[in-house]
Amino acid sequence: MSVRDPSSDGFGRAVTRSGDVPLSKYDLLLAAVPVLLLAGTVGGTTLPLPTTVGTGLGSVVAAILVGYGLFVASPVDGGGGRGGDGRAGE
Repeated sequence: MSVRDPSSDGFGRAVTRSGDVPLSKYDLLLAAVPVLLLAGTVGGTTLPLPTTVGTGLGSVVAAILVGYGLFVASPVDGGGGRGGDGRAGE
């Protein structure tokens, strides 16, 4: 029978005494995407430029952040998945 470790949330992140899980940089990157899209849309409606331009600029910045999260600071797989060299875990 396996015993669950109460100091972990099952995803390898430590749980504090109050039960809160600290935010990782990937959580912040995911939260920034809709914020940037909304900021671009609001900027496009309030500034003297077309809404499509504001939304487009927000989406470009959001895409850059997603690319950063995927390719520059990619999450590390802790087990049996593919490693950084593309080979299956051994």
